[in-house]
Amino acid sequence: MPPRCFIAMPITTPPDRVADYGGDRDHFVHVLEYLLIPAVERAGYEPWRPSANATDVIHSEVVRALCTADLVLVDLSAHNPNVLFELGLRTGRDKPVSLVRDEQTELPFDIAILNCYRYNSTLLAWNMRAEIDQLAEHLTASAARSAGHNPYWQQFGLPSADAPWGVERQTSIPKQRNGEPPYPTQIPLLAVA
Repeated sequence: MPPRCFIAMPITTPPDRVADYGGDRDHFVHVLEYLLIPAVERAGYEPWRPSANATDVIHSEVVRALCTADLVLVDLSAHNPNVLFELGLRTGRDKPVSLVRDEQTELPFDIAILNCYRYNSTLLAWNMRAEIDQLAEHLTASAARSAGHNPYWQQFGLPSADAPWGVERQTSIPKQRNGEPPYPTQIPLLAVA
């Protein structure tokens, strides 16, 4: 059985953004069907979409997927608050993610430091093969780089979610020659009293 990749993304196109997406009220349904799912499959993963039936609560399915999927593909397009919350849950679990966004979306500063694939929201048929291939490569590279962990934890040298507090992980933040970080203030690590 291939590893599973949960897809966290906007489900509906916000009414005030429909014009931005060429009048397509089902824009994000089309992004899922024609870009994300084919790229996830090309990268060797089984796509995992939340589904709800009469006996399931959609929130429990999403939380289960966020906690157990081998990788979570997070589409940050349109700054959907549910997607940002889902990214926060996955980050808190110190699990791998692969971030994507469309060319119309600028990332908040605290997410912009992470590697994020940028796709063309027009979904033009003549670009899709290359777009799918590039996104599949991004997914594969994100999974390999993560080594089973979340990029936030790696970026800031935080202890892993399952390590005892006080055990720091090597940070990927570059150091200057005098050992100080290359920015004016140091980001404090979480501390437990």
